[in-house]
Amino acid sequence: MAFIDERFSESFSYGSNLGSDYAVEVTETVAGNEYRRQINPYQKLSIDLDFSNRTEEWLQSNIRDFYDRSGGRFGTFRWKNPTDYSTNGAKGVPTANDQACVAVGSDYQITKWYGTEEATNSARRRIRKPNTGTVLVGIRDDFNNPVSITATGVSPERWTVDESTGLITFAPNVTYAITDISQAANAVVTIGTHSLVADDSVHISGVTGMTEINGLRGTVQSVTATTITVDIDSTGFTAFSLSSPNAGVVNTAPQSNETVTAGCYFDIPVRFDSDSVEQFITRNSSNVIMGTSIRLLEVLNP
Repeated sequence: MAFIDERFSESFSYGSNLGSDYAVEVTETVAGNEYRRQINPYQKLSIDLDFSNRTEEWLQSNIRDFYDRSGGRFGTFRWKNPTDYSTNGAKGVPTANDQACVAVGSDYQITKWYGTEEATNSARRRIRKPNTGTVLVGIRDDFNNPVSITATGVSPERWTVDESTGLITFAPNVTYAITDISQAANAVVTIGTHSLVADDSVHISGVTGMTEINGLRGTVQSVTATTITVDIDSTGFTAFSLSSPNAGVVNTAPQSNETVTAGCYFDIPVRFDSDSVEQFITRNSSNVIMGTSIRLLEVLNP
């Protein structure tokens, strides 16, 4: 399917309107009982845009060109919803902890939830077209903090995002064997020779002595050739003991007890809902264009 990676004109006029549809099937019985079935939980927009008092030249460069290049209803392109274009509320500045992603194989789909995160029937939108350079990624420690409202941001060196699909891919997990952990406000973890850098996010597991630290994720504050200092307060934890050859490991990738999160600005992939561009145009008796009325439909899988 053709996709034009450009944003449709934002110069629409007052009086345009926006609708949201959900895939719900309603059946009413003879007795008057109503049964509802949710076919899918994805919100789908229908957009009626009004462009008033435009010239033929403006129409040609901003609408007709888009229409012809998309092949009418065939192609899709970007449109910015002026009332909802951020994962942080509707218009807020994105953060790494905005929304829980949905696992898709080994990748993670950026998702905006309009109900309880990760609930089966919650309305949601798969963010297929994040804006370039705006994606932030985090990892929540759900095992130890099931109602956590914060996430550790992950260095961009550890993940990539496909801005044509909204899929996040993490670099393969790297593990480092732990030989010591200090009891400190910022724990110093000895792991031998490593390639970690400040701002990396790491997960600790399998520790046999300081068991309270298992399952926690922290951000690397500083490094030496053989240690990392993380923002985990281990002051009140049991002292570390090297009771076996493998006394725990540091992991770099998300673990099974964690939730990947993301935030970004985004566009909506849409298409025209007409087979003729001339249906858009309203002219007066002197053949002067008075306005254009354009209907766009959201495409869930562009």
